Amino acid sequence: MPERGSNFGQTAGAGVPGLRAGAAPPGLRAGAAAPGGGSGSTPLLAVAGVSKRFRGLLAVSDASIDVHPGEIVALIGPNGAGKTTLLNLIAGSLAPDTGSVRFGGREMAGERADRVCAAGIGRTFQLVKPFADMSVLENAMVGGFRGTADRERARERAARALQSLDMWALRDRPASSLTLPDRKRLEVARALATEPTMLLLDEVMAGLRPTETDLMVAAFRKLNTEHGITILLIEHVMRAVMALAQRVYVLHHGQIIAQGTPQQVTRDPRVLESYLGTGAVQ
Repeated sequence: MPERGSNFGQTAGAGVPGLRAGAAPPGLRAGAAAPGGGSGSTPLLAVAGVSKRFRGLLAVSDASIDVHPGEIVALIGPNGAGKTTLLNLIAGSLAPDTGSVRFGGREMAGERADRVCAAGIGRTFQLVKPFADMSVLENAMVGGFRGTADRERARERAARALQSLDMWALRDRPASSLTLPDRKRLEVARALATEPTMLLLDEVMAGLRPTETDLMVAAFRKLNTEHGITILLIEHVMRAVMALAQRVYVLHHGQIIAQGTPQQVTRDPRVLESYLGTGAVQ
């Protein structure tokens, strides 16, 4: 299995009560995974021929994607294309009817979501629903309890996650008081506190202003380049996709219809017709 991305920087503990500066649990060293691993490396995530049917609806049809260590890969497509269903098949929320989902060389198709998380995959959800009566730190600690009942260890994990997203100053605020951008960041922090090797991000920039999107892009780029966290993101905000992704897959009616660099995909006639707009084809 891949090493876990547990070290959010060499000075992660600075200024955090009870956390030694530079301390990190065993796991991935900062920068240990070379960003943009590309086709020359063995895929960290290999999804091959997965399908999922809901009665008469074939939501995902023979879809295959791969993500290499240190990459940022985007999955785009119109609403209803099957993107979140595919993410759920990877994360263990759903089991595929057919196909394979391998992570770090281990078959994960059909595994429970908690076991997928324990293997090193953290995820966010489209609808951000923090525990409103709990503090920001306590919300992040929910992820920090992954695999442990030790409150101090959970707190250390949560503190690192919040610091990595510049949220430590908000740690004592009730989650109910957060703005939408901060609720989005808290959703990511909770996933980061599980100490993932790979993050699955489901439309975390939806509803954000361009300046807020740019801040999120910078945070994800830092997690990737400085801490070696691999990212697979579903996103409609093409501003973010073009800025972040090294490769893009396009899903339409449950099928992968295109893949390549952002520049290649945005010029593909099939993508223009089905998603980005027919006006650009003419």
